[in-house]
Amino acid sequence: MNINKITKRKLLPFLAVAFTASIVITTFNNSDHEVNNTSLESELNLDQNIVKQSNVTPTEEVLGFDSKLGTLPRSLNGTLLGAQLETSEDGHLILSDDIKYIFDYFLSTINEEDLDTILLRIDEYLNHYLEEPALSESKTILAHYVELKTSLFELEQEMGAEQKNLDKDQLLGGQYLNLLRERLNLRNALRAEHLDPEVNEIFYQEEETYDEYTYSRLLINSDKSLAPEERNLHIIELQQQLPENVRKSMRTSQIIDELKVETNKILAKGGNQQQVRELRKEMFGEEAANRFDTLDSKRAQWQSRMNTYLAERTKILNTQGLAQEALQLQVNTLRETHFEPSEQMKAKVFEKRSEA
Repeated sequence: MNINKITKRKLLPFLAVAFTASIVITTFNNSDHEVNNTSLESELNLDQNIVKQSNVTPTEEVLGFDSKLGTLPRSLNGTLLGAQLETSEDGHLILSDDIKYIFDYFLSTINEEDLDTILLRIDEYLNHYLEEPALSESKTILAHYVELKTSLFELEQEMGAEQKNLDKDQLLGGQYLNLLRERLNLRNALRAEHLDPEVNEIFYQEEETYDEYTYSRLLINSDKSLAPEERNLHIIELQQQLPENVRKSMRTSQIIDELKVETNKILAKGGNQQQVRELRKEMFGEEAANRFDTLDSKRAQWQSRMNTYLAERTKILNTQGLAQEALQLQVNTLRETHFEPSEQMKAKVFEKRSEA
C-alpha cells in the first residue's frame, strides 16, 4: 500500500487530536475506591531510550543526514533518534519496535507541521537508510500504521461518548469495567485488522500483555467480596504469570514509586535537597543522581519563567475598562513573548492549574 493513497478525509479527525488518542482506565484504591486515571496506551509517547538528549540541532546530527526539508520542528531540537532500521542478508526489513519508534518520532510533531510534510520527512528517512525490498516493506507498514491511528481515534470518540453517560456509581462499578473490556477488545481488533500479524505482535504484544494484567487487577480490586489479604494474593499470582521482561519493567516502576515516597518523607521531616540527592545516589547510583539534578534544574527554571509569566498575566486580566476579548489577545501576545511555539501547550496547562 502506498502511503500517498491515504486520504486526507480519513486523517483530518486524527490530526485534530495530534495523534494523542489513548485508552484510559480507572484504577481502584483498595481501601476507599478512589478513582484515578491511568493511561493504558500512549500512542505517541517517545521511549526515553530512543530519544536521547543532546545539544546538537542540525538535521545531519539528529537524523544522520542533511534533510532537504529544512530544519526539524522545535520540539525535536536537542534530541537524537537512536533507533535503527535493520535488514537481513537478502535485503528484507527486519521487524522491530524501533520501526514504530521512528514513525512516532516524526508523527509527534503534528502540532508543528502539516501531515504531508511529516510523511515526506519519514519518506526521506526511509529512502536514506533503506533499499529495496526493505524500502517498500517499511512504507507499507507506515501506511497501515497511520490508518490504524485514524481508526483508533474514531473508536475513542465513540467510546468516550458512552463513558460520559456513566454516573459516579457506574464508574465505580461493573458497568465501567464492562465498557473498558469492550474498549480493549475493539482496540486490539483494530490493531489486528490494520497490521500484519508479525508487525502487530512486535509493536504491541508487551503492551497488551500488561493491559490484560492491569484489567485483571482492576477486577480483583473492585471485588468487594475479597478481603485485602485475598486481593494481594490474587495480584501476586497475576504478576507471576507475566513474562520476565514485563515484570522487570514493573519492578523499575515500583522503584520509582518508592523513591517518591521516600523523598516525600525526607522533605516532610524538614530534610534538604542534599539528603534527597543522597537517597537518589543510594538507590540509582551517581550517574542517575546527576541526571536527577539536571532535571530538577530544568524544572526550577521552567517554574521561575512560569511564575513571572503568570504574574504578568494576572495584571493584564485585572485591567479595568477593556473587553474580555481584548484582554485575551494581550494574554496571547504575552504568552508568545515568554514561550517558544513548542512550549505554548504546556504553558496553557499551567495556566489552567493556576486558575484551579
